[in-house]
Amino acid sequence: MGAFVGPLITLLLTDKIGLSTGEAGFFVTISTSMFVPASMIGGYLSDRFNRKNTLCILTLMQALCFLVCGFIELSMIVPVLLLMASFFSGAAQTSSAAMTADLSDKNNRQGAFSLLYLGGNIGFSIGPLIAGFLYRNYLPLLFIGDALTTILAVIIIFINVPETKPQYVIDEEILVDDFERAEEGSAIQALLKRPQILVFGIISILISFSYSQVHFSLPLYSNAIFGFNDGPRIFGALMSTNGIVVVIMTIFIIGYTKKFDASFNVALSAIFWAVGLGMLYYVKSFKMMIISTIIWTIGEILHATNVGVYIANNSPKSHRARFNSLYGIISGSGQAMGPVIVGKYLLNNPIKNVWVITFFIALGCGIIMYGFNAYENRKYKKIKIE
Repeated sequence: MGAFVGPLITLLLTDKIGLSTGEAGFFVTISTSMFVPASMIGGYLSDRFNRKNTLCILTLMQALCFLVCGFIELSMIVPVLLLMASFFSGAAQTSSAAMTADLSDKNNRQGAFSLLYLGGNIGFSIGPLIAGFLYRNYLPLLFIGDALTTILAVIIIFINVPETKPQYVIDEEILVDDFERAEEGSAIQALLKRPQILVFGIISILISFSYSQVHFSLPLYSNAIFGFNDGPRIFGALMSTNGIVVVIMTIFIIGYTKKFDASFNVALSAIFWAVGLGMLYYVKSFKMMIISTIIWTIGEILHATNVGVYIANNSPKSHRARFNSLYGIISGSGQAMGPVIVGKYLLNNPIKNVWVITFFIALGCGIIMYGFNAYENRKYKKIKIE
């Protein structure tokens, strides 16, 4: 509920700090790229030390960066602090994903990831709407509110969630015929024994590129259609719609798609993104933007509740956090490339053309991911028969 800063980062950089769309795109790319070293460090710390403590400390550091932003004048110091917050957030995410995998198994893992996703979006259905109204006249509260709610969340986790790092005997794990068995050696060595995760991640690069436009191009598009006064509020309403759809439809979507493979559901998510974001090329009314948001949100639900499941089901328990960081680095590169490429593209092209590009990329990803799923099924059945 306190996610105030993230959804409005593009507007903050262009409207309040004074950066051009190209400069803002470059900044967002750098911010997203921070996930690479952050994820590697966070993954190592989570596999090496206490996972809960690692999660709490890193998240508190992120909150501190936001808190400082709320008490200083707007300048280029603010983007620097936002970069630091992005680093700590990226490092903490690997701990969170590993703990979720630790606390679940193949039978209930989709439900576990879905529950956390649903809980986060219950708050997210409210947060951006509040942020949209705070943005114009109460900007410091945007940062302070984000920081304080994050600190409160850390306190709740620290008190109520136990340490989850699994215990195992490596000699016994060798006899286990399962992709979750513990492995000796580095994360790269373990990954080479599970190349399906690498393939899955490479396909996800372009999927992430498409979805990155929700947070970069969509707020700019809202401003272009509705003006700088109404644009932030419209975008906040779209993000709240996104959260509401998640809250209402996640249970039904998971109930219907749980019989399918995780990779098939990811392919389906790309198709919904292609339709929902692609239709924005023709959209100029608030009503149709709401419909578009509902469609691409269905894709988001399918993606968010299946990617973590696929990675967890194919990751050794000894390297869970590092596998999540490696996958995040691979797929996160798509999000990193999206803003800088599109930011430069927008210098000489109308913003609505972005949605045509997004449509074809997402559609292509859906087709390729479906082929990957079909290949995996054929390979698995062949091994099972042999």
